[in-house]
Amino acid sequence: MTDTTANRRPFGAQPLGQQEGIANGPGRCVGYTVCDPRGRKIGSVAELFVNDFDEPEYINVKMGLLGLKTVLIPVSNIVLNAERRTLVLQ
Repeated sequence: MTDTTANRRPFGAQPLGQQEGIANGPGRCVGYTVCDPRGRKIGSVAELFVNDFDEPEYINVKMGLLGLKTVLIPVSNIVLNAERRTLVLQ
C-alpha cells in the first residue's frame, strides 16, 4: 500500500521554495503562523534564511508562550498558504 498523503496540500498552497517572489522579499513570511500537519499552531515565523542564490533555505520559528524558544526548519518540509498567512509542516 502506498502513502498518498505525501502529495496532498491545503487548498491554495504551494511548497515554500517554489513560491514566486518569495526570494525578492525575504521578510514576506515574517509573522506567518506555522502549523503542524493537522493544522495546530506551533509558532510564528521570526526570520527567513536564503542561500547565495536568494532561494529560501530555512525559517526561524518562535515557539512557546513568550516566543523565547526558536527552531530552524528547512523549507523543503513546508507548504505556504498565502491566503491564510500560514506555513504548514509536511
